[in-house]
Amino acid sequence: MPGRPRLRNRFQLLAALLATVIQLPTVLWLCWHTRTPLPAVAALLLSAPYLRQLQSPWHTTSPALSTYLALGWWAACLVFDVLMGPAALAVHLGTPWGVAWALAGALSLALGVDTVLGAPRLRKRVVRIEGLAPELEGYRIGQISDVHCGPHAPEARVSSWVARLNALDLDLVTVTGDLITQGASHVEAVARALGGLRAKDGAFACMGNHDYFTDGEHLIRELERRGVSVLRNRGVVVNRGNAQLYVAGVDDTWTSRDDVARALANRPEGVPAVLLAHDPNLFPQAQARAVELTLSGHTHGGQLAVPGVRRLSLARFVSRWTAGLYRQGRSWLYVNRGAGTTGPPARLGAPAELAVITLRRA
Repeated sequence: MPGRPRLRNRFQLLAALLATVIQLPTVLWLCWHTRTPLPAVAALLLSAPYLRQLQSPWHTTSPALSTYLALGWWAACLVFDVLMGPAALAVHLGTPWGVAWALAGALSLALGVDTVLGAPRLRKRVVRIEGLAPELEGYRIGQISDVHCGPHAPEARVSSWVARLNALDLDLVTVTGDLITQGASHVEAVARALGGLRAKDGAFACMGNHDYFTDGEHLIRELERRGVSVLRNRGVVVNRGNAQLYVAGVDDTWTSRDDVARALANRPEGVPAVLLAHDPNLFPQAQARAVELTLSGHTHGGQLAVPGVRRLSLARFVSRWTAGLYRQGRSWLYVNRGAGTTGPPARLGAPAELAVITLRRA
């Protein structure tokens, strides 16, 4: 598929950056205390096979042993990174090393090192829209993003996330891209799981960059066959009584398939719009076209971030809009941190989430 080598190179670069940031404090500490470069060599030997595996064709069905070794090492480094700062501070204040490490561990747990096994949090936000029709007052839109169905998010886990959204009896449910990480073997699994989404006005999806790491057309067909409407630079009108809502989706930016103007071309005049755009960097285009609400993902909130400080995360390398709710004029953007993970199956300061956006009249 055209563009796939470029996609692969970009993903490799991001994975390598993530691996470096996670490992660097641990490796430097070990090198300092052992007075040898051996820890750095060991880290390279553990990480290189996994990063090299990313160069392989995107139909790998299961991770190799090298993947588990690399991810295990990265997880250990992540824990060390979190513990090191509080422990060093405690020792500086006169606390014995053993007690310091115990206190640091408790603090780290309190801050929340969210691993791949953790259940996504449910985040509820209110968006106020000027001139919203009374019939759309309180309209609730569910969002699941960056599922990354695969070894760390198998079909059963994705189905459990779907069940949580279904239990909310939503008006509309959306999927904002990156349904898989890689591999054609996961296409039907994620389509089966997401095909279970239920809402009064249906389920809609847009494509993400990872969705084209394999046969994107196959994924689209499977989703459509199971009742999820994939919006590729197009929109549909949803009727609620005498009111209307325009729901549009824009295609992937990494493969230059995106066309915001085309996605909004058939929007009726005066009808509020909700745009599904995996990449939040499309928000300025949405704002320029007076889109009331854009739903995005892609950033994972960085996966690694300073807890409580949204700006200090790896997502800053991807977008200025890293996570959560933003407003510019009359346009709103919600960036979902995602339910799944890529690279190390762990999160810090950027917990996995499902979101519900409620529309209210301004």
